[in-house]
Amino acid sequence: MDFKLNLALFKSTEESNKKFYGDKYDPSKNYPQYNGNIQLSEMDIIKLCTYLQKAKPKANDYHPEGIVTVKASGYVNTSKNGLQYLGISIEPDYKTLKEIEEADAGANPEWKSSPKVPAAEDSGEDFIPF
Repeated sequence: MDFKLNLALFKSTEESNKKFYGDKYDPSKNYPQYNGNIQLSEMDIIKLCTYLQKAKPKANDYHPEGIVTVKASGYVNTSKNGLQYLGISIEPDYKTLKEIEEADAGANPEWKSSPKVPAAEDSGEDFIPF
């Protein structure tokens, strides 16, 4: 369930905003100072969703309903074209991941496997599983 998502945020300029927004660009509006995209592979999506589903949300002063922590790290990098950008990595929080692993290790083995459906030949009659 270990995942690592990477994204790059580049500084927005008036020129890049004009190019992105086209005719809808309005110089009097406030636009984001940095822009970027994150691309997720199918396996990253599965691992991230599994982590979020299995993590036990914890309440804090800002979020009494509970939150799940995900670690983020950022580094200033330079692209091949010489543009500086903020490279950000998103990965599981170590403590939360260990709690999930401990909970999984102690779970009932029957819960981890799919239900067993008896085979038709075992019962001696035609079996319809509904």
